[in-house]
Amino acid sequence: MARPTITDVAKLAGVSPSAVSMYLNNRPGIGVETQVRIAEAIDELGYVPRNHDSRRKSKGFIGLLVEKLPTLLTGDLFYADVSTGIQKEAERIGYSMAVSVISESTKALPRLVAEDSVVGLLALGGGDITDELLQLIANRKMPLVTVDNQSNLQAVNSVVVDNYRGAYQATQHLIELGHRRIGIIQGPKKYKSLTERFHGYVNALVEAGFAVDRQLVQQPMSSGYPNKGYREMKALLSLPDPPTAVFAVSDRTAQGAISALREAGLQVPRDFSIVGYDDMPPNAYPPPALTTVTSERLAMGHIAMQRLHRIINNPRYVPIQIVMPCQLVIRDSSAPPRKTK
Repeated sequence: MARPTITDVAKLAGVSPSAVSMYLNNRPGIGVETQVRIAEAIDELGYVPRNHDSRRKSKGFIGLLVEKLPTLLTGDLFYADVSTGIQKEAERIGYSMAVSVISESTKALPRLVAEDSVVGLLALGGGDITDELLQLIANRKMPLVTVDNQSNLQAVNSVVVDNYRGAYQATQHLIELGHRRIGIIQGPKKYKSLTERFHGYVNALVEAGFAVDRQLVQQPMSSGYPNKGYREMKALLSLPDPPTAVFAVSDRTAQGAISALREAGLQVPRDFSIVGYDDMPPNAYPPPALTTVTSERLAMGHIAMQRLHRIINNPRYVPIQIVMPCQLVIRDSSAPPRKTK
């Protein structure tokens, strides 16, 4: 079959060939949603940019692996900010960028890697970017940095958030307010970051002398539903002895949970406290402003790109894990439990 061209990518993405060219050469002027459409078209067609297509001053192409998300990249603030940090730092150093979208069905090496079309690779996020896929890439001896993910099978450079500590702080905050029945709304177990948040929740309870009530550990029920947290909170409220507070493993999950609380006639935080994770802007949702955990997302992208640049120039660097700090931001969705007569 003929090798896919920029024109083929443009037609599938519904954009002009010049927009695809601008995207491939990391030039400004293309919205994030358009970038995602182009990236998905590139992935579907298996298009691989030729190194001579890049700008003459470019040090080459960096590959960015991202998971195919149910919403556009702009719908996930964390990944949108981290990828922006990566792109800005890549442009500053002098690299162009090519994106490859990974889906659940991806089992083989991305063509960017298989055809040696990139000088290094950043793998952003977990989920469908599995340990097995990372091992395949690492075995190719290609410079690789994982971001918000790490491999249990292979020693690779990684930049992650201290998810454990963030969840610990969130749960400890609710304990200090006086809550004793504190639930958690979990996320899919394929994400290591969410599993680490669950461990932080558990250890905060144990260190405070509380037993972990398995009824209050709510498994995810929102696969395929845009309103995460809603069904999970309804399940928690249906318990004979429901919690008085919940730690949700993401802000989107927390907002879905708040919708279920409102529907049940409960006010936050007067009747129920909730803490999220990711620090979405307070004005993104109706009041109350969400107590949450924040991290330096743009800096995370910068640091990951800087690390990749170093190992491109010196592959003998010993793989390390860089852990970014996080901080609890107390706003209006958490308060002491309401006293009952």
